[in-house]
Amino acid sequence: MTLTGLGLFPDEDAGPGPADLARLRQQRSLLTGLRDEVEAAGRRVATQEADGTWRSAAQRAYGRRLTELAGELQGVWRAVDDALSAADAAIDAVKAEL
Repeated sequence: MTLTGLGLFPDEDAGPGPADLARLRQQRSLLTGLRDEVEAAGRRVATQEADGTWRSAAQRAYGRRLTELAGELQGVWRAVDDALSAADAAIDAVKAEL
């Protein structure tokens, strides 16, 4: 896989260099931290889910919103995990071109 021509690097003619590899590694590190934070938030939301004993409309609405939020966090986690995989692939490609 060649990375030149994809607009990933400032100097397309020279191809990727050590600075590009460092930038991709930093992005991977940031994405890893973000994925971990989203995962932790998902666990916190899951522990707050309402049980069936809640009776008021407000309590039921709160429980529904927690369920929706848990689903949204799962989607965010998947998107960040996909971005992390893409960063890993880009790092491997840059290493191969160095």
